[in-house]
Amino acid sequence: MVATEQGGVLSGAVPTHYNENDPITLFIIQVILIIFFTRILHFGLSRFRQPRVISEIIGGIILGPSVLGRIPGFNDAIFPKASRANLNLLSTLGLILYLFIVGVELNPKALIKNARVALTISAAGIALPFALGIGVGYGLYHAMGNDSQTTFSSFILFIGVAMSITAFPVLARILSELQLLRTPVGSTALTAGVGDDVAAWVLLALVVTIVNASNSLIALYVFLLAIAWTLIVIFVIRPILLKLIVKTGSNDNGPTVMMVVITLSIVLISAFVTNVIGVHAIFGGFLVGVIIPHEGGFAVGITEKIEDLVNVLFLPIYFALSGIKTQIGLLNDGASWGWVILVIIVAMVGKITGATLAARLNKLAWRESLTIGVFMSCKGLVELIVLNLGYDAGVINGKIFVIMVAMALVTTILTTPLATWLYPHEYQRKMELKRIGHLEPEGTGDRTDEISTKKNRLLIVLNKVEYLPPMMMLVQLLQPLSAIVRKQVEEKGENEKTATVQTQPNASITVHVLRLIELTQRISTVMKISETEETLHDPIMNLFRSFGQLNFVKVKANLAVVAQQDFAQHVAERAEDTDANLVIVPWGGAGSVIDDQSNPFVGPREKKETSPQVASFTQEVFSEVTNRANVGVFVDRGLGVSSLNQKESSITSISVRVFLPFFGGIDDREALTFVIQLLDHPNVSVDVLRIIKSSEPTEHDTILKNNTLMTETGDKIPEDSEDVQRPPLAHKISSASAHILHSNDERKASDDADEELLKQVLKSRTGVVASNARINYTEISSSTPLQTAVNRAKDIVSRKDLIVVGRGRNDVTFSHKAESLDILKNLGDYGSDTRKSLGDIAQAFLSGGTAASILVLQAKKNTNSKLKEIA
Repeated sequence: MVATEQGGVLSGAVPTHYNENDPITLFIIQVILIIFFTRILHFGLSRFRQPRVISEIIGGIILGPSVLGRIPGFNDAIFPKASRANLNLLSTLGLILYLFIVGVELNPKALIKNARVALTISAAGIALPFALGIGVGYGLYHAMGNDSQTTFSSFILFIGVAMSITAFPVLARILSELQLLRTPVGSTALTAGVGDDVAAWVLLALVVTIVNASNSLIALYVFLLAIAWTLIVIFVIRPILLKLIVKTGSNDNGPTVMMVVITLSIVLISAFVTNVIGVHAIFGGFLVGVIIPHEGGFAVGITEKIEDLVNVLFLPIYFALSGIKTQIGLLNDGASWGWVILVIIVAMVGKITGATLAARLNKLAWRESLTIGVFMSCKGLVELIVLNLGYDAGVINGKIFVIMVAMALVTTILTTPLATWLYPHEYQRKMELKRIGHLEPEGTGDRTDEISTKKNRLLIVLNKVEYLPPMMMLVQLLQPLSAIVRKQVEEKGENEKTATVQTQPNASITVHVLRLIELTQRISTVMKISETEETLHDPIMNLFRSFGQLNFVKVKANLAVVAQQDFAQHVAERAEDTDANLVIVPWGGAGSVIDDQSNPFVGPREKKETSPQVASFTQEVFSEVTNRANVGVFVDRGLGVSSLNQKESSITSISVRVFLPFFGGIDDREALTFVIQLLDHPNVSVDVLRIIKSSEPTEHDTILKNNTLMTETGDKIPEDSEDVQRPPLAHKISSASAHILHSNDERKASDDADEELLKQVLKSRTGVVASNARINYTEISSSTPLQTAVNRAKDIVSRKDLIVVGRGRNDVTFSHKAESLDILKNLGDYGSDTRKSLGDIAQAFLSGGTAASILVLQAKKNTNSKLKEIA
């Protein structure tokens, strides 16, 4: 044994030279190359909604003899045959863990719940392609498979199994990306995929047993031993595992370290047993995964513990090695390519036809049935695992391996575009509305009741736990108090007797809570949405439900796991589904005050930057959702909190002052409508300041500078104070502009609408709203309307209060851009992303140093010129 040179490259050692005594250097080079190529490819292919396995296989092909391997000396230097044993060992270990995750992902309850549909579709989806595969196998064997190291019967059985495979993990990923998991098509395809996957693995185990056995009797013994171990896992190991999960508390708080150790040990022991009895080790990992319980979130928790290492390191190595085995150069004649085309056609036609007919027999529409057939034809990474097993066992040769890999790639690549074409979003919406009975004849129903109830429908978007308190406070202010609560407020707790109160049927608001979870590359995110009862386990949903029960608010929760770029579109669709009047989205960018979850001892802090993701989402919401509803973005800075360290004790002690600067335009009219609705809460007082822009200086003009910044107590802060933490003007100011009304007729119509609404609500001293002592209306003129509004706000509202502003980007009579630039130059900027998202008015209030929370409202697009009815 030769000692390893300790001097490294300084002693003349070559990093790419393979040393069996110290293989780590070359191993690191190989792993980095594999991960780099696969991730770069996935970055491009993911834009076309292609699963990651496609990039991993293509990356392996590029690294193999088909592309880079043609460079003289590349394979010998980077992937020498002697070094591949280490890669194979690591990838096999990763494959065992991955098959364990696949088993965990298979929820047997889903299969049992829809057993009839799942079994019929999976049976038809296996039987027809299996039979066609045997036919194709017969031709392949005689055309190019005579050098196979196994018998003809084993060969055609293997081809039949390979043709009938459905890749359940890839299918689940595609369904979640297309937001189909909770649709009839998605749930049917997923449950059928579970049955298909289980049947395929059983058949494959049988084929592997036959291939590995020296004679039929040994094959029978191996198969019986495999069944015996399966029964031991189900009836002996599973009950013990369930008791350990409960005893360690892993069913409530996620897997403990000890439970992770026990689970992985059982996985490795099971893999060892199945391997030594003559079945591949991966079947042992799969068996243990199937018995993992899904109750209490243990299945999701154990998946989260190990999936990153498997997905980032192990799987790319395995599939890259598959690509290295794939020598495209073996397809060197027309006949070979003809077989490629034939195999692809037979694989897709057999799977699609069988599954489609079975789905149609289960009373699904033809188009939906055909879509299910397309989904079931997805081969993905499971097919690659099967092909590698066959290739390593000598069942198929290199040429047939390439043909089958090409088939797996093509069928997987075509799944998403074909399904999108067959089952477009418009058709999905039509079928969904038809099922729930929304397609009613026009002119039916009580229109008055519809308008009344629609006003009280609210959609709130939540994706982080820190957004819960401010959203609850806002809903609390919007919910009209019952007569008994009003009486308790008036009597200040002196009379505690209860009474039965008659209230209007539509007085209570209905809050639809949309919980958004980002769909990442992790399998656990798909599992969260595939389990139908997941909203019952979500802590944010449960907390908001409890809040609704205590405050007599109707709460309807919905959880969605979607890609981040689809967040806004999903919010828009949900707004349409719920027919919400107002959609409120929390602002997580600059200016918001949040609790630092990473350090609870620091306390609340103000965010100084707006991430591109937050800005993009907010702007898309304003753009997409306002086609269906009014939109509000809520910047929480401590609503209802007298100070950052002390909260009010109960609803009856909440006292909130609301300030509305009214400049004119459709957004400001919507803001005024919202503010009037807040007056239903007895502890809300409203100040409406109408500012008419003057072309000449007035006594109300204000110029904001650093020395005018106020604390929340109203004291001035000197310019050199360390407490002044306005961000410097370090960002390029946005070029985005509002839509200005240039036509005299349009401007007059907008001004007339402003006057009519103000006259109806505030100027006329008749009616409940106009005569309400808790609302104060002031009208002034100023040549600096924005700065005047900010200065007045500092005198009126404080930390616990609320400023409501129109976004001012939609059909306004004048622009605030020039004045906003002056404010930013004098006081500092929160960044162009903040300004583009919230608008000039909200940015001015943030930069101007107001302490109150801000709600930015944008009115629904394409609204008619009729005034909104104020109840």
